[in-house]
Amino acid sequence: MPLYATKGFFEYGLNFFLGSIGQFITNDIRNMLYRHLQTLSLSFFHKNQTGAVIARVTNDVTVLSGALNEGLIEIFKSIVSAIGLMTVLFKTEPKLTCVAFLILPWMVLPIIRYGRKSRKFTTKSQEKVGMISTFIHEAISGSRIVKAFCMEEYENRRFAQENRRLMNLRLKRMRIRSISGPLTEFIGGCAVAAIMMYGGYKVINGALTVGTFFSFTTALLMMYGPARNISTAVQDIQEGLAGAKRVFEVLDTQPDIKQREDAADLPAVKGEVVFNNVSFSYGDELVLHDICLHVQPGEAVALVGMTGCGKSTMVNLISRFYDTTTGVVSIDGCDVRGVTFQSLRTQISLVSQHPDLFNDTVYNNIAYGDPSLSRDDVIRAAQAACADEFIREIPEGYEGIIGERGQKLSGGQRQRIAIARAILKNAPILILDEATSALDSQIEEEIQHSLEKLIKTRTTFIVSHRLSTIRNADRIIVLASGRIVEEGSHDDLLQRGGEYTKLYSVYLQDNQKAST
Repeated sequence: MPLYATKGFFEYGLNFFLGSIGQFITNDIRNMLYRHLQTLSLSFFHKNQTGAVIARVTNDVTVLSGALNEGLIEIFKSIVSAIGLMTVLFKTEPKLTCVAFLILPWMVLPIIRYGRKSRKFTTKSQEKVGMISTFIHEAISGSRIVKAFCMEEYENRRFAQENRRLMNLRLKRMRIRSISGPLTEFIGGCAVAAIMMYGGYKVINGALTVGTFFSFTTALLMMYGPARNISTAVQDIQEGLAGAKRVFEVLDTQPDIKQREDAADLPAVKGEVVFNNVSFSYGDELVLHDICLHVQPGEAVALVGMTGCGKSTMVNLISRFYDTTTGVVSIDGCDVRGVTFQSLRTQISLVSQHPDLFNDTVYNNIAYGDPSLSRDDVIRAAQAACADEFIREIPEGYEGIIGERGQKLSGGQRQRIAIARAILKNAPILILDEATSALDSQIEEEIQHSLEKLIKTRTTFIVSHRLSTIRNADRIIVLASGRIVEEGSHDDLLQRGGEYTKLYSVYLQDNQKAST
């Protein structure tokens, strides 16, 4: 009894100790991976599917965790047991032990071969898991469109097809795992049979005692367990290596937009923004051509033009979400590429067409970026964005959870929360990228009064297809095919009868159609 109790105690301690190490390592890798994702440029997320990225953080790290928590523990225990048994074998009968180990290479070869195949199919399985994660993400986020077009069965078939491919890959992996152990055992059985014949021959001739031969055979048979466990553990480790490869592919990815080592903090700015011969391309496609623009502190500049003309790209260069291909974007005379991200982006407020809200309270979404702000500050910002009234109608008010990406709110309500967040940030540079596109005319008019007060005290860039929202801008910049083709006030541009007049005519026609 004491022997079994001691054995159980040490086995528990070993499993818990090594398992804890594996869990700590897994925890650190997942944190490291998530932190690294936060440093990557927007281009990485545009190139990679959301589900595939999520699978790297969840599924791939889990596979790696299995190798650390199970494979390494089993190999450690089996190697310790094997070393002990090998010591007994060599002490009992060295010659027979040497004969037994002549079979060892034949046992190792299938382990290595099938381990590589297992790793190959695990890698393919992980890629397929990422694809399935993308399917699920798209189906859930696009559930409204799926139902509107009655495409449930189509989506079911697509998912079932990918799911079957994943199952086939995993069946192949299971086939390899299933054959590896029996094959190793078969080779070991052949070795034991040969040794027993040779040992029996030596016993008959009196060269070996029955007791010694029995002890040797018992120790040899006990080697079966560790050998089989090592074979299984190698499969686990190979699968873990497949997960590790995919994890480190992300960790080895460097951001396209990097902060320079000698980057300085951008001091509090007045808001002068200059585009000096700026060109920008997405790959081989040139989006902006030799843009020259000087925006004075406190000036409200509207960027207008047909879809794809480069309006949003221009404002993205100010926040340095992308870097210019040629030319310089500067703020108060400082090249944005030479200052720290933190000091640059804290001085810019952004409201986009599709506001990014989080599955949190209304209060935390408005105060995002500076939770230390007082409740009164948050409420005043909500009032300025015409959001306070509907917020108080929500169950739990400012403490109400708005759901993933604000799904519990209407499009206009989400937009007003984003505007309140920008108002609260109170940055000297304000970017409104289709900020009122989701609002109806009445709410838009109410918010315009608040935005006009906000715009008067800071440099503002307004990107909008609704020309009604930019009529009062100090200057209107008209873009076409990535070039500035006109600039001036609303009335001046209309009198010229150029590109802006065409845009305004299209806008009026669309309004007439909408009203009828």
